[in-house]
Amino acid sequence: MKKTALLFFAAALSGFAADSLLDPVNDLGYGTLKLRAQTLSMYRDYEGLGNGYSTTLGWKLDYLTPEWAGLTAGASLIHVDVLNAVGGRYGSNGEGLLSNGNVNELNELWVKYSLGAVGLTNTFVKVGRQVLNTEVLRADEFRQKPRSFEAAILVTKDIPDTVLIVGHAERVSNVWDNERSWKFQDLGDGVSWVEAVYTGITNLEVAVFDAYAYDLVNVAGGRIKYTLSDTTAVNGYYRHETDVDNGADHRSDMFGASVQQKIGGVTIEPGFLSISGDTLAFSEAVTGINHPLGSSMMIYAQQFDGGADSYYLKASTQIDNTKLYLLYNYTTHDTVSFEGQELNFVAKQIFNDHFSVALKVGVGYLDGKSGTDDTTATDTRLFVTYNF
Repeated sequence: MKKTALLFFAAALSGFAADSLLDPVNDLGYGTLKLRAQTLSMYRDYEGLGNGYSTTLGWKLDYLTPEWAGLTAGASLIHVDVLNAVGGRYGSNGEGLLSNGNVNELNELWVKYSLGAVGLTNTFVKVGRQVLNTEVLRADEFRQKPRSFEAAILVTKDIPDTVLIVGHAERVSNVWDNERSWKFQDLGDGVSWVEAVYTGITNLEVAVFDAYAYDLVNVAGGRIKYTLSDTTAVNGYYRHETDVDNGADHRSDMFGASVQQKIGGVTIEPGFLSISGDTLAFSEAVTGINHPLGSSMMIYAQQFDGGADSYYLKASTQIDNTKLYLLYNYTTHDTVSFEGQELNFVAKQIFNDHFSVALKVGVGYLDGKSGTDDTTATDTRLFVTYNF
């Protein structure tokens, strides 16, 4: 393992060539290979829960076949080993509080058929293990792997100004690199959904969706984005969850709104997110969620709990090849005995098309109420990524 790690770092330090090392293989015409090597060093310290550190080395090998009569296929294998892990009760496997442990999963294995032969040149069916970024299901690549689903989807852009997706998912492989979550597990009796994004009105984007999780909940909602000018846009979001079939009693409503404003080279986005009723069944911690708040490193303030109201500010910019991102949220609760805050900062340096380094730092604080103690937490992650 140490030799493998040294090979990776040697490639990263010397690999500033413009061409991919896989170009000679890909030029043979048997499909396209992509290989990513990435280390993730992670340290967490949660007051009251403990602390831990781990460094993992992950390999992600992607393969895409040539197209034949409208058919293509793809696969993605992810293998992650723990190079070093110490701290508290989390031992040497990087799991527990960190979720930065071993992974060995065929994350994608799909077949795709484009319907050009019947005149639908912008329509395809895709079946198998696949990474999805839809209004309902999200990839959320927080660790070494994106979330993946065993699903069948139909996607069409042949309706004017509309993207329509109809799908059904049976199983999920989550983003958390602990003993169970990265393995494919049943989504109960499955989730069927339909969604559409319409852009036929000038400056307006409208999305609507409905997802039916059998014996659990039905999720219906929508999203709008209205562009006021080259520098200003507003976002709105609503979803309603209610129990169905034999599912436990559940009812939840989510409201979100934000304003995106460009000031020079910086984009700022203040916003609001409110959850009434029960804790969301579909959220960033489970299947992913498309919402204006953005991805929180720790979800320390429990923004998706029932009765949570979150006020947040995002800011992002790029200076030459350096990307900077900031997310702050303040969350109040009706049902738990604290108010929470979390601050995330990300700096990513892109050296070339192959090599990048990203530092992510999160700080959380819970202000206890009714005699509950105040607590703090920190989360630091360093990604070193090389694409061969």
